[in-house]
Amino acid sequence: MRKLYIMCFTLIVLLSTSMSVQAMESKTIERQSGSSAYANWYETNGDVTTCTYLSLTETKDGTDIYLSTYTYGPDYWFEKSGYMFTEDDVFSIDKKLNSASLSDIELEVTDWNTGETDTVTVGADWTGTGEISTGTSTSKSTTGDYVWRSSENSKYRGASATGSINGLDLGISTDASMSNFKSAYMSMEK
Repeated sequence: MRKLYIMCFTLIVLLSTSMSVQAMESKTIERQSGSSAYANWYETNGDVTTCTYLSLTETKDGTDIYLSTYTYGPDYWFEKSGYMFTEDDVFSIDKKLNSASLSDIELEVTDWNTGETDTVTVGADWTGTGEISTGTSTSKSTTGDYVWRSSENSKYRGASATGSINGLDLGISTDASMSNFKSAYMSMEK
């Protein structure tokens, strides 16, 4: 009888261990690749400064576009900004980061002082300058049974950009760049 109890107990332990390991294990892997570009324009007339920032990130899902423009002087601050995601083919970039282009798009922006919205037409072109820089980063974190890892490879190149808002020329950017990236994220729980 004792042997029967030991065999039953052993069988129960083995079955519960194998089921709990299967029930608790989960692993998620996400991969992403894409391109991005940004540009800043600054213009000062007397004591009034206008700053415009445009950024784009394109992945297989579509393109994220963000625009911010603000004007300030001795006694005021005025800002409008807007964001949109589109699946339309509005952004193109050369794989060697020689050039990039945002075709004219309509973007809704919000006035931060009044809360009113307006639609503006934005377009921009980038031309690569200087050498291409490459970067690689990896990280790992473990907390109890949870493991998280990430890695990213990217290429970056400085650029000169021109752009327009509602047909008004922004001139040549004061700062701009283009990049290509590949990233992977893995999370696992045991």
